[in-house]
Amino acid sequence: MKIVSEKQFGDVVIEADTMLLGEVDGNVTVLAGAKLDLLARVKGDISLKKHSQASIRGPIEGNLYNEGANVELLAAIMGEVIRK
Repeated sequence: MKIVSEKQFGDVVIEADTMLLGEVDGNVTVLAGAKLDLLARVKGDISLKKHSQASIRGPIEGNLYNEGANVELLAAIMGEVIRK
């Protein structure tokens, strides 16, 4: 599993199993087959593609778009949860 702990500026695309710590100032997209363990604050939207997995434990200052992912949600979302 890849671990990213620095503050991220701009959009982040998760292609492989990743633990994301710290803060993201942009959108996060999790591609099909990838797993995200999110412990970071996200100032943007999160998009979860079909067949991805996510454990979200950091606050989201945007929307969560779920296109068929398996999601464990243990954090506050300032926006909406939208299923596609």
